[in-house]
Amino acid sequence: MPTSRPYRTLAAGTLSISLGALPVFLLGAMAVLIREELHFGEVALGAIASAYYASSAALSIPGGAIAERLGGRRGMALAAAITLGSMLGVAASRSVWMIGLFMVTAGVANGIALPASNLALARGIPVRRQGVAFGLKQSSGPIATLLAGAALPLIGLTVGWRPSFVIAGLAGLPLIALGFKRWTVSAKTERGQLSSDHRRALLVLALGATLAVIGGSSLAAFYVSSAVASGVAPATAGALLSVGSVFGIAGRIGWGYLGDQHRNRHVIMLALIMSLGAVGYVLLGQVSGTASLGLATLVTFMSGWAWPGLFNFAVVVRSAAAPGVATGIVGTGLYSGGIIGPLAFGWIVENASYQTAWSLVAAASFTAAGVMYLGGRKLERASH
Repeated sequence: MPTSRPYRTLAAGTLSISLGALPVFLLGAMAVLIREELHFGEVALGAIASAYYASSAALSIPGGAIAERLGGRRGMALAAAITLGSMLGVAASRSVWMIGLFMVTAGVANGIALPASNLALARGIPVRRQGVAFGLKQSSGPIATLLAGAALPLIGLTVGWRPSFVIAGLAGLPLIALGFKRWTVSAKTERGQLSSDHRRALLVLALGATLAVIGGSSLAAFYVSSAVASGVAPATAGALLSVGSVFGIAGRIGWGYLGDQHRNRHVIMLALIMSLGAVGYVLLGQVSGTASLGLATLVTFMSGWAWPGLFNFAVVVRSAAAPGVATGIVGTGLYSGGIIGPLAFGWIVENASYQTAWSLVAAASFTAAGVMYLGGRKLERASH
């Protein structure tokens, strides 16, 4: 049943998942500064980002169980506390290996935050508004890139990259405080079990998510570096990242609104978004100059990286008995793409070019559209 304060639920869920996603986006935005001090290359950057997603994937299914046991609110508070410690650790790091260690810890928090925030929305937001709510909550990626992009010129290029991580970690204090407060729920929802057919459908969707996230995770880690390599100034690249993030937020909310209006069209919509995303990734590898890069950025953020809200909404609506567990299962796919994407992207860039890397990302996004369609149809049959 919904909580008595759905807007607080939405705000907490959005902050939780934004905070969970922020470490890797901030790392990507600050990479040009961090590398100057700690001296590491593209492969190391990709490896650190992949390690973050690996720990997120490892904790996704256990994180779903933790969320179901603790409840969404306390699960989000736990994730925020772990993120705070991790971000302070990154800020104090004196080697690339220390940064990697604390990014792994941040990934643990992210693995808990996703199912906890999904559970909070599933139990605390009226069903008729959940599409927009999930679109808002899953705007975490664009919100994180918006904050990271703005942090580069405002903080990173003025006082250094370390204060950026301190400020980001402290942003979780409201969630930690909320974990100690009473949050009245009108009635407890009885948890159910997911059938074997249901779980198999979720695994297919997890595979589709893996392929789709390859692009998004590479975007998080390498957008600024790629833009700078094409001839754009670092401050301009950060500004473009922020602008693209705003349009990405609008895209996620818009797709969520359409999901509320057309509940039987979720599968088709997801396949369409990912196909358009493939076009965006191709453009990122082909264009040069601020104006053309800006256009490619808008296309990519409004399509290829605008699907997670609708995706989580579609899964939750069809897994009402155990939404935390269901989104924990598909979360392994979301994070597995993050493992593969940055590491492979960095290797391809060092051995070929950004153009080649973005083209392969586009191929993965287009393949994801087909896999997502098949998995979505299986989930629809299993949920009836």
